[in-house]
Amino acid sequence: MHSKTFLYFVLDWGLGHATRSIALIRAILDQGHRVVIVSTGRSLSLLRREFTGCTCIDLPDYHIRYSRYRPFLVPHLIAQVPGILIRIHREQRRTEKLASRYGADYIVSDNRYGCFSKNLPSFLMTHQLRFHLPRQIAWSAWMSEWFNRFQFRHYRKVFIPDEAAAPNLSGELSHRGRIAGNRKLFYAGPLSSLKACKTGGEGIGFLFIVSGPEPQRTHLEELLLDQAADLPGRKVMVLGKPESDHSGISRERGFEIYPHVTRSRMAAFICRAQYIIGRSGYSTIMDLAASGKKAILLPTPGQTEQEYLARHVRESGLFFSLEQKNLDLKKALKEADAFYMKSRPVFGCNRLDDILSRITDGKAGDPRLKRKNR
Repeated sequence: MHSKTFLYFVLDWGLGHATRSIALIRAILDQGHRVVIVSTGRSLSLLRREFTGCTCIDLPDYHIRYSRYRPFLVPHLIAQVPGILIRIHREQRRTEKLASRYGADYIVSDNRYGCFSKNLPSFLMTHQLRFHLPRQIAWSAWMSEWFNRFQFRHYRKVFIPDEAAAPNLSGELSHRGRIAGNRKLFYAGPLSSLKACKTGGEGIGFLFIVSGPEPQRTHLEELLLDQAADLPGRKVMVLGKPESDHSGISRERGFEIYPHVTRSRMAAFICRAQYIIGRSGYSTIMDLAASGKKAILLPTPGQTEQEYLARHVRESGLFFSLEQKNLDLKKALKEADAFYMKSRPVFGCNRLDDILSRITDGKAGDPRLKRKNR
């Protein structure tokens, strides 16, 4: 196969979209292709560190912001919708220009809905077919399904990083409603750059992974530093700040604190940790499923997707979770010990050959492109 050029777009919303993209980008590079990475913010900083040989381009996305105060969450999000739609339109025009400039053959977009070409095979990665909205506007969830169906027209395939049937990691987000039967969907299985841990929990008592959008990321950091200060054993905290110039270790209240670590070092930390404490973002859940480790998950307050996922994985017997406002870390650890006494499902991750074959197989028809060529 001749070398091809992939434009790979990644949403900057926490670090999850970037971390789950690493495995697929590596697989593309391993096949001898060229990858041009397009993202922004902390996600772009992380991907630049991981793929030093790739061209990386800063293209701002939707700038979605969360209010620190829950009563203002819904109006704050609604007020941002017109701006998000405008940015989707703008990024589509920028995508066409980038595709021409770099001679792209394929476009892959992780949750950036305007990143497709009218002239090239384009593929979307998403785990949220029907947005899980705040209770006050849950009645409008059908509109999110309509929006997704409308946007799917622009893509040859839509990859869902989860299993098609139960047990699964995303629950209703990827398996509910008429849209779950859309012919363009391909359930590709969980994606993670981590592998199953072959060593037991040793060396690190507690690994705190503090990521996600501000200001809640900083609030969680402060909360954990306070509640975990007198826990016994080695405590490591990774702050999820890849843009930081300072990459070394600092020490505070008995913690080893890293602004950011490479994925290989994160994998080592996870495998050596007895417990992992972090957010219930979907990519974090996929990483934990791949590693087989125990965790305490704390959804970002007001981020309804994470709140749903935290409930889903707990009710499915996968991972222990609780709300941040109810966090009593010592009590939570006792409850988690009891939770993990039961056996848990095992998930196979990274069916990358299946994904790549569907991207590069020209036989996978795209009705939109066929109409154009008539």
